[in-house]
Amino acid sequence: MHVDMDPPIGHVVEQQFMAELTRANGIIDYVTRTSPNVIRLRRRLRQNINANQRTLVADQLTNEFEAALYQGGVPPGMVPELALMLAHNAVRDIQIVTAQHGDSIVVYFLCKTVKALYELGQMIVSGFMHVVFAVAVESLARTTVDVYVRADEFNLKLLCLSTPQDRGTSIDRL
Repeated sequence: MHVDMDPPIGHVVEQQFMAELTRANGIIDYVTRTSPNVIRLRRRLRQNINANQRTLVADQLTNEFEAALYQGGVPPGMVPELALMLAHNAVRDIQIVTAQHGDSIVVYFLCKTVKALYELGQMIVSGFMHVVFAVAVESLARTTVDVYVRADEFNLKLLCLSTPQDRGTSIDRL
């Protein structure tokens, strides 16, 4: 996923954003492996639970993740939105792998299932990711920026997926 800013926020702020995103991701990885509450909630997700129960687990994970991010020193303006996104990701089996600088900030996600890939697409096209990254970037840049999350590129990559017959498939066929 590409995150573009207008006006450009500068290389230093982009580097700071990527560092904070990487730090937040590391904190959540650690908490996911070591916190008894988070481990219990993650086990709950593996059970056959309904949508309301999944929402309750996501809310509890958001609270756990927020506390961990604040304690880990992530800038306070970034914490609520990042915790929300990371909890959504945890519920949907999506992980942030890395963030790199290119012509924009490029965030790589690992989707463990086709359903997770579809959910990531929905988070992008619904504007959820736009809000998360806009709030996070603006908290560091201390100015208003327009953040663009390129949904068209996500859809193009999705079209490149092959079925067993080596034919591309689109998101509405998943």
